[in-house]
Amino acid sequence: MKLSMYENHLGKDKAEKYVLGLCKRLKIPINGRTDLRKKIDFPTESKLLEIDLTREVNFTMKNGRADVLQTIHDSQDRFLSTPISIGVSGQGISISMDYCGHTSSIDGPGYIEAPEVSFSNEIILYRREAMMALNAGDWATFSRCYRSFLQSSVSLVECFLHRYTFHVKYMIPSMESYENTAILDSRVGLEARLEAWMKTFAFHRMADFKRSSARSKFIEIKDQRNSIVHPSSPTIGYSVKTVVKFMNFAQQGVGGLLADLREYSGASPDIGFIRQIRTVPEVRVLKGAK
Repeated sequence: MKLSMYENHLGKDKAEKYVLGLCKRLKIPINGRTDLRKKIDFPTESKLLEIDLTREVNFTMKNGRADVLQTIHDSQDRFLSTPISIGVSGQGISISMDYCGHTSSIDGPGYIEAPEVSFSNEIILYRREAMMALNAGDWATFSRCYRSFLQSSVSLVECFLHRYTFHVKYMIPSMESYENTAILDSRVGLEARLEAWMKTFAFHRMADFKRSSARSKFIEIKDQRNSIVHPSSPTIGYSVKTVVKFMNFAQQGVGGLLADLREYSGASPDIGFIRQIRTVPEVRVLKGAK
């Protein structure tokens, strides 16, 4: 048996539509697809930033999200603006990152990165590495990558909830003031915290949330992860059919779930790390492969 997946997340047509949509939201004056061959200047607080729209389309095809345009778009979001990643290779050099009153500091060499970026990149990496390991007959690496995929998938949803919790703490006197925010800020089960998030930000859509296919698929991913992390048997089996099924749940069960939560609350679902997972290419079993 062999597996495959497309290299790109999106075709050119969908990538161009997405870039055009970002330009419209950012009030960048372009007149249509022919303008996507241009370089444009975007005003920032300190300087004019040159953006190559052709590169933005190509980047979107490969990653499901834009590059510079995506950074600008996400930076304007109230809850999910993403700090930039920063690294240093030299010794004796300290670097720090300030975000909403919180500071991360390290002594070089080292790297600072937002967790949601880490987890979304890992989901993409481990899916592809699992495919490559299977095709090479490396069963141990195939299983290891699958476990890591499951862990990263659950962690990304946890991270989403924590990002909102982080901001809610600045909005109310105490997280204990209300039952829903107390649960949101607790260590109870993930499903209970997701419901608490809905009660806090989108109570009017709770029925839609509970019957959504994205929620059901995420719960299956979580349960699969829990069955491995908390095994009831001294051995665990990794059926290729099952692994492919759950890796293909990522698009709707992780990216789609987070996009749904954003839409339920009236916010844009087109945050970069959500787009990356929502558009991951399908893992396919090659017909006729042994």
